[in-house]
Formats: sequence, C-alpha cells, structure tokens
Amino acid sequence: MARTVDQDKIIDILQEADYLYLVSHMQPDGDSVGSLLAMGEGLRRLGKQVRMFTPGKIPRKYSFLQGADQVEHDIADCNPEITAVILDSSDADRLGVLKESFMECRTIINIDHHVTNQWFGTLNLVDSNASATGEIVFHLLKELGVAMNYDLAEALYVAISTDTGSFKYDNTTPETHRVIAELLAEDLSPGVISQRIFDERPLSFYILLKEAISSLEMYGGRRIAIMTLSRDIRLRSGASTDELDGIVNYTRNIEGVELGILFYVENEQEVKVGFRSKTMDVSILAGRLNGGGHPRAAGCRIYEDYQAVKSKVMSESLQMLKDLPD
Repeated sequence: MARTVDQDKIIDILQEADYLYLVSHMQPDGDSVGSLLAMGEGLRRLGKQVRMFTPGKIPRKYSFLQGADQVEHDIADCNPEITAVILDSSDADRLGVLKESFMECRTIINIDHHVTNQWFGTLNLVDSNASATGEIVFHLLKELGVAMNYDLAEALYVAISTDTGSFKYDNTTPETHRVIAELLAEDLSPGVISQRIFDERPLSFYILLKEAISSLEMYGGRRIAIMTLSRDIRLRSGASTDELDGIVNYTRNIEGVELGILFYVENEQEVKVGFRSKTMDVSILAGRLNGGGHPRAAGCRIYEDYQAVKSKVMSESLQMLKDLPD
C-alpha cells in the first residue's frame, strides 16, 4: 500500500492510544461494516479499548460477523479528547446524526478509499487505488503487528468482496487477490459467506424488486434504465431499508444499458438516488449532484420533490451519456 505523510502519524497514534472511537457511515454496507468490525477486533487484540458506532442499523445479512451486536448507534457522552477513527466515509456528512459528536474530537483519523473523499480528518489515510476500505484496514493492521485470525479474516473478506461485487468490478486488482489469498488461509468458507451476503434474500426483497421492475423506464436510446421506489412501497412490501441494497444493479444489468438509476423517494422533499454503470464514471455524475462514490457505483441525496429531482438527474445523466465516446 502506498504510504502517505499521515500514515506513520496514524500508526503512532493508534499504538499510543488506550481508548478509541471507531465510526462508519449511515446506511451501512459490507465494506463499512467489515472494516469497522475488523478495526475493532484488531485494536482490541493490541489491548485497546474501543467503542464502535454507525448511525444506521447493521443489515441482517452481516449480523453473523463477530462483534456486529456490539455496534452502537448513538452517543450521549462523546469525549473530544478521545481519537475518532472514521472508516469508509467520503465526507463527514455521511456520519449522519453522529457527525456533530465525532467531528468535535480533537484528533480525527479518516480512513477511506473513495476517489471523492473530502480529506476531512486531522489525519487522512485515503487510497483511491484500494479496492475497499477493508483492503486499507488489512494493511494497516499488519503495520500495527496484529496477527490475523478467523474473525478478522471473515470481516475483511466481507468488506472486500462486497465492494468489488464478488471480485467482478474494475476495482479488483492483483493486490486485492493477494490480500484475499491471505484471508482465505484462515480457513474461511467463501461459498458459505457468499451465499449469506450475495444470494440469500428475504421474501420481502423480491416483493420490493417486483415493484421496482414494474416502474422500469428507458431513456437515451435505451442506454439509461431507471426504476423508482418510495418509502410507502417499501413499507407495504415489508422490506427494511437495507433491502434496497442491490436493486439498482438490475437496471445496469439490462443488455445495452450503460447507466442504471434507482430513485428512492424517502418523503415529499427527499430523494435518494443510486447510480450504476458499465463504463461511465458515475462518481463524477454523483459529484455534480453533491453526492459521491466509485466510478461504477455512486449516489446522492437531494432535498427536493421527486419530479424536480428526476428532471435534474436525467438532465445531467443524458448529458454525460452524450459526452461518452462511441
């Protein structure tokens, strides 16, 4: 892993600290959960006391990971003298209701791999060449002298495999596979893990997916596919918010589609938008809408009514599609 000016300082702080806050972003995904739990397990093995936080509930499919039941969702007694390690968050706003508490900490360590990261920490370890934040955490724990064990390996495997789409995405590199080879040496069962995190879904997910597919619209000569869901539809299906994860991929997977979009209408003045692409850099698209993410997977949240949001997003999307080389 490429070293940065801050990396050595971060290692020194982590070695010297007795107590640490570990925080990840709202609407937790596999990388955020796996990185958070791996960092917590690794630091505890060095004798540190840690508290782990995320503003959103851990999705059910990741609840089997060791330590998932120890993650807290709010804090009333934040001590600004304790170092906060922020994981997998491109900007401080991704901390949601936890932002105000943890951004007051005197030392904030920002560990992330998003190309759109805002370098909001007092110390930053941001490597956009890494496939996942879990890959950065793997190397950092090795630097700290933490010996690998099953629980660490499992959390890191989930982090990396989810953010690479089970190693299908372009962010999968030779280094990614070298890291995974070390993790598999801890007797992991990749088939079992993959079944849990990629294949098994509750019935409510498929009811929600049916609603999403029924809303399918095509634009730009059928190179853009969009689906729309709302909070009311989700509640009727019995699905939880984390079951929205993955639905947007069904738009991109249509033959001939370059850009897939999912609009999720949270309320009359708030819409979450997810982007997936085959070659287009959707982190740029999301950035134009005050969002962020990866080149092939990104998103934003816009506080306007649905029709205004749809009009704005489609205008930007069609322009980007027009600018793509033939």
